[in-house]
Order: sequence, then C-alpha cells, then structure tokens
Amino acid sequence: MTLNKKWSLPILIALLLIAFYVFERPAIVPSSRTDSQALNRLTLSDIAGKPQPLQQWQGQPRLINFWAPWCTPCREELPLLNHLYPAWHSRGVIFIGIAMDQPDTVRQFTQKTPLSYPDLIGQDDTLSLTRAWGNAQQGLPMTLLIDAKDHIRWIKLGRLNDTELRAALDRLVSPP
Repeated sequence: MTLNKKWSLPILIALLLIAFYVFERPAIVPSSRTDSQALNRLTLSDIAGKPQPLQQWQGQPRLINFWAPWCTPCREELPLLNHLYPAWHSRGVIFIGIAMDQPDTVRQFTQKTPLSYPDLIGQDDTLSLTRAWGNAQQGLPMTLLIDAKDHIRWIKLGRLNDTELRAALDRLVSPP
C-alpha cells in the first residue's frame, strides 16, 4: 500500500508533532505547592513482592519516577537515574521507581537492567493518581520531585534530560 503524495506530508508533520509532544514536553513547576498525600497513602510491592508503604519516605526529599519496561523513553532515562542516584542519595534525596507493568515483567527487566534505587510495582489504579498532577493522558515516563515537607516541587512529563534534572534536584535540596 502506498500513500497518496497529497497525504504524505500532513501525516509526517502529525507524526513529528506527536513525537515532540511525547518526548519533549517541558517540565511543570507547580505555581502553588502541591500535596503528595495521595502518594504517601500508597503501599506497593517491591521487586521481591514485599509491600512497601510510600509513607516510609515521608519527610525526605524524593524523586518519584513512573515508568514501564515497554516504554522506550523510560528505558532511555533509567541509566541517567542510575548514574545520578548515588550522589543525590548522599545529599539526602531518595529516588523511587514505580514500574507500571506485571510483576514478572518488571522482575525480568530489572534482572537485565538493575536499578540502584528502590523500585516498586504500580497497581492498575496507581497511574490514575497522576491526573491530579497534569498527566491527563497518564503517559509515561513521569517524574515528581517532592520536598522534605511533602510538597511536589517539580513535575516532568516525558523523558528526563541530565541538565534539567540536575537543576531541579539542586532547587529541591536548596532552601527556598
């Protein structure tokens, strides 16, 4: 099947716009501090199947990264998170991954691509929480930075980049 030349350019432009929207969405910095209590009420299983209440990290600065093994931009940003975690952990920032997939699939993926920070497995309704933080389509990846007072200080829809993430982390640990 060949495309009519009349439709080729509009389809190409539409695909490029979709790709730009998915991969290069700017970070959202909430104009008012956004509460993270919905996250703190969650208890999700870790890779070993042990329940982990997110409130155990309450009161600590943290990065929450929603991702999935099947998500290409998610897989592309995992090396960056793995690389940054030791230095930021030593500065008191906890990184937490929340994988949106079946436990067996996540375990298989993380055996081949180990994560240096805690990784939990989201339930069917876990990603729906992100609607309140501007993720109407419930797209992945999505990253939140939460300060020690449990306010969401930074939200990124789409793939992270090193410079942008480091600047946001610096703001997270610096006094306002």
